[in-house]
Amino acid sequence: MGVTFTVEPTGAALAAEIHGLDLARSLTQEDAEALRGALLEHILLVFPGQHLTPGQLADFCRRFGPITRHILDQYHHPEEPDLCIISNVVESGKGRTTAQTAGSYWHSDLSYLADPADVSMLYAVEVPQSGGDTLFCDMYAAYVSLSAAMRARIAGLTAVHNIMSGSGADAKVALTEAQRAKVPDAIHPVVQRHPETGREALFVNPGFTRRIVELDAAAGIELLTKLYAHATDARFTYRHKWRAGDVTLFDGRASMHSATGGYTSDQPRTLWRAFMGGSYATG
Repeated sequence: MGVTFTVEPTGAALAAEIHGLDLARSLTQEDAEALRGALLEHILLVFPGQHLTPGQLADFCRRFGPITRHILDQYHHPEEPDLCIISNVVESGKGRTTAQTAGSYWHSDLSYLADPADVSMLYAVEVPQSGGDTLFCDMYAAYVSLSAAMRARIAGLTAVHNIMSGSGADAKVALTEAQRAKVPDAIHPVVQRHPETGREALFVNPGFTRRIVELDAAAGIELLTKLYAHATDARFTYRHKWRAGDVTLFDGRASMHSATGGYTSDQPRTLWRAFMGGSYATG
């Protein structure tokens, strides 16, 4: 039968649009394998014009690995708890939305877990008339473009990640004691080799990286600040302007992303998200 979709690179540092697929229908094995290859090549895939139920979206996500449920279970989708709701539409008493701009800081999803998610998904249910974009950056390109001296300096370093560390504290939700017990500090290499592509990428992020294990606090902060500024340079970024019905699929082992805000509270913005891969128990 052959692959039934086309791949259109955005021309930015990363990302490609996928055309010809209705994600409400089951993927063929050939299409699923080809999408995996496209994701590894482009880091971020955009599927425009989708119309999906929570169940259909979760089924699609599972083709990229077991779903890792977010620790903030109060935001799980009421019809499909493998999905999480990000919204500025406050539903009083229901506890499934957040009035603040969730994810409004550069981060790699679930890097605070010992085995973070491999792939993440965001689906735009409703979008504001203006603003509400999401930025993505290519952590492969950020690493290889470092000076030889900087690459030598960070070789072998490790970093502590924690869900409540880093920037964006005002957009983070306080954990219950039970939730906090499930997410102790995690330690990851500052540079990690992607298990599928074999390419090296930076793996630190302002949202969840607490400190460099091998350096004192001041030296660690100085180094991380330099790495963040470098990685988020415009050369390595793509800005996604959401349209209702957009599905994005992105490789967290080779990217960071950040919400940008820029819209007023009376403009509804609702996304559904999921994380695939990793080892965090979903029960």
